[in-house]
Amino acid sequence: YYLMRLEPFSRLALRLQGGRFDVADRLFFNIGSSWKSASEQNQQDVRELIPEFFYLPEFLENKNGFDYGVTQTGIVIDGVKLPPWAKGSPERFVRINRQALESKFVSRHLNHWVDLVFGYKQRGREAIEALNVFPHYSYEGNIDIDSLDDPILRESAIQSAQNFGQTPKCIERRPFATRTVVIPLKDRAIDFGSLPYLAPMTPPFCIVGAPHRVYLRATSSDICRVGMVGQTDPSVGDLCLVKGQIIGVGRTCVLMIRDKKYYRFGGPNNGVSVHVASTTTRHRELNKMLSIHDSMHRAPISAAKASLNGRILVTGCIDSTVRVWSYDKQSTLELKATLCGHESGYIRCIDISTTFGLIVTGCSRGRVVLWDLRSLTFLRCLRHPFKEEADKLPGARNYNPVSSVSINQKNGNIVTLVGSYLSLFDTNARMIAYKGPGREYRLYNRPTCAVSTDCPEWMEQGIVAITGHVTGDILLWGINYDTGLWRLRHVMQEKVHVCAITAMRCDGDRQDTLLVGDESGRISVCKTLQLEQLNQKELNIIVSELRMRVKQTNAVIDRRAISGDAGHNWIGYVTGAD
Repeated sequence: YYLMRLEPFSRLALRLQGGRFDVADRLFFNIGSSWKSASEQNQQDVRELIPEFFYLPEFLENKNGFDYGVTQTGIVIDGVKLPPWAKGSPERFVRINRQALESKFVSRHLNHWVDLVFGYKQRGREAIEALNVFPHYSYEGNIDIDSLDDPILRESAIQSAQNFGQTPKCIERRPFATRTVVIPLKDRAIDFGSLPYLAPMTPPFCIVGAPHRVYLRATSSDICRVGMVGQTDPSVGDLCLVKGQIIGVGRTCVLMIRDKKYYRFGGPNNGVSVHVASTTTRHRELNKMLSIHDSMHRAPISAAKASLNGRILVTGCIDSTVRVWSYDKQSTLELKATLCGHESGYIRCIDISTTFGLIVTGCSRGRVVLWDLRSLTFLRCLRHPFKEEADKLPGARNYNPVSSVSINQKNGNIVTLVGSYLSLFDTNARMIAYKGPGREYRLYNRPTCAVSTDCPEWMEQGIVAITGHVTGDILLWGINYDTGLWRLRHVMQEKVHVCAITAMRCDGDRQDTLLVGDESGRISVCKTLQLEQLNQKELNIIVSELRMRVKQTNAVIDRRAISGDAGHNWIGYVTGAD
């Protein structure tokens, strides 16, 4: 019903209705009318929101161009009509819907929905009083499919379960307890005991207890010593933390974090070698060569990236080809595919997401390509308008190589650094935002490296990307998704690096740690400030800011409650509360 605009659900809907879509008036085409039908108009409408309402805006758009017909009132069914507050944007609708789901109001009332779906209001007198009764065959134990001898009845029961669902198993016969909502303020002061509970819901690089504040400072620094033997360029290529100790490797190396090893590439053998990155009980010699793999390409390898689990290696060559390899415990590399999509230029940077099945590669000619990791095929190219305009100029030469590509492991968004332009794309290659030299940075201080955090869209206060610059500056960026503009949230004050940044990595369970390496070989660990480290005067400022934000939030909730408009009553739909 909800997903009919996406494959394979479009085909499933056609098959269910005998080769054509259902009557237009019965299709999902309007959020407001669906809300009214489920909440007050139609007692038989028992549909609830599915997870896609909170993370997948594409299901609201008819990008495949299906013909869903015309309603009796003459409305042509295409994309879903959204509430006024969504301003016609599916992305904004899903983002605000997720913010509502994660809000304190929903947290306090979530137990009512659990009682209806999994608890004591699922069956019996309580279910009747709550108007929460479903067809008898949807309940667990009412129909034993294995005992049905009639093939027609058996198939009917199976089709009913597949297309209309089943009532979940009842797991509790008593009311579920109300969830405790933790806040950082207590008696006009910071409640430090609440901070560990607030940490998981704090955006990356924001201060726990004060998520509107961002402050990063260096805690340690060192010189890169791993993978530097025989390397004339002292630049850092990759970094990680092992038991709290920073490990950096040379420019022509890439880490396998889980195995505490690293690949070295770029040699005349057109292959890679595997070395020890951190000593263990099995491997006690740092930089020891464990295996060598020759002739992986027809020319020297110019870039490489290992997946987070270490089982996949992607290599890029100076001949513009990309190859995908599997790595097993016997240190064997097996070629899976050769990918050709960069017309010319050598591969400069690569990133992998096994979560989204995505590979992103960038080359010296400014071309960024997306590949499907599962099918090992070409997906699409990312279009950078500023590059296309520059390439059209008479006598134009390419001065916009790709310096960095980085994937957000929570939502699949892609950060690119092409020339001096920082851009953000979604997995469908839609540009969300881009920024070039301006007030925040000039050409003489252009970014040389960029990394994406794992900040989801609904955490609008979070840090989305971090850039390292020619002068060693480190800038932390948020984004306004409504305007498509980058917002400079923080400039690191301590000057640990004084030359171009060449490598960065976000670390920590909630991404509150930044690892940085530069072209001189210096590496550093930067951590987000904690409220416990502030003096009383600074804490008083934080408390006043938090109290002001609480007042503003309460005012917004009051305005929405007074309006009584169906477009604003989505919280009731989310919680299932009366």
